Amino acid sequence: MTRRRAWRRVAFGVAALALVAAVAGVIHTIASRREALMAAAAESARVAVAEARAAGAAVWAPSELQDAEQASRDALTAQRVEQTRLWPIPEAARVVEGFGAAATSARTASAVAEERRSRAEASARAQIETAHRLVSASESLAAKLRVGKERRNLLAAARLAVEAARVYQRAGDYRNATVNALRAQELNAQVQDHAASVVARYADAETIARWRRWIAETIEWSKREGRVAIVVFKESHRLTVYRRGAAVATYDVDLGFNWTADKLHEGDGATPEGRYRVVARLGKQASIYYKALLLDYPNASDRAEFASARRSGELPAGARIGGLIEIHGGGGRSQDWTSGCVALANGDMDLVFERAGVGTPVTIVGSDDYGAIAEFAGRQRAAGRGKRP
Repeated sequence: MTRRRAWRRVAFGVAALALVAAVAGVIHTIASRREALMAAAAESARVAVAEARAAGAAVWAPSELQDAEQASRDALTAQRVEQTRLWPIPEAARVVEGFGAAATSARTASAVAEERRSRAEASARAQIETAHRLVSASESLAAKLRVGKERRNLLAAARLAVEAARVYQRAGDYRNATVNALRAQELNAQVQDHAASVVARYADAETIARWRRWIAETIEWSKREGRVAIVVFKESHRLTVYRRGAAVATYDVDLGFNWTADKLHEGDGATPEGRYRVVARLGKQASIYYKALLLDYPNASDRAEFASARRSGELPAGARIGGLIEIHGGGGRSQDWTSGCVALANGDMDLVFERAGVGTPVTIVGSDDYGAIAEFAGRQRAAGRGKRP
């Protein structure tokens, strides 16, 4: 009996050990699986947060990224708590859920960052294109009009701002790209406002009507008298010769460097506007610019305008009305360089010189129609600009 009892005890012990081993194995398996689930969830969250950072969420979706990082930290804390508990089987569900929430928040941050970055990139590109177009237009305008040093500096600053915007754009800094593009547009607006104020009269109906009347009267005189008359159109830079009221020839001309203005005083660089006559013909030996037709500037109308400007204080101190306005050679430069005269290429000057004599009427107008400069001035006026000096 004693031996049987001993064997029974041994068998019971073995069975108990086997049961304990089996239970321990089950516990270990369950714990390992739950640890693996927590580790996988943690890795998924880590990858999602890293991808959000790589997508620029720190810049474009900072609050969303912060939420994701905080959720990840909270889940990591919960994971460590479960790993240090005495009970070997961790409560993984809460930890996995926390890491899942962190991963979801991180993916949201990535999506938000990409959407905002794309919008910012598109906006920056559009603003840069607009700034480039406007500044280029102003540069073309400045090449035609007299733009003072202050406005030239503004235009140069606007161009630099456009180039700075492009640099920021290439670096992916769309915010600073947009800021510089908008600054370029504002600087450009100041230049165009000033230019519009200078050429506003080209869009003035009364001024255009006066110019048209002068042209019509000059052509009618030519028709009535059967003689030659000349009309100079400043905006289109052309000189047309009329005979018996019909246009017989047209030539390109260079004008004063401040040609858009009507001449008011000596040294202003403007080509005068009005109805004049040739008072002298100067051949090659008498003119420094090949040949010349001297006009009767200043005439009575010019003197009256000068006197009015002096009374109103518009003239600089010591200003004089000046004179010696000619149609002369030395032109054909495709730029406005004279002090107020009308310059033709020498070959064209020969042809005009042959036709014109002392007494030939010469009418100088800004334009005979609502041209490109008038359209520019009109657009600025319609936009409420062109009022600043």
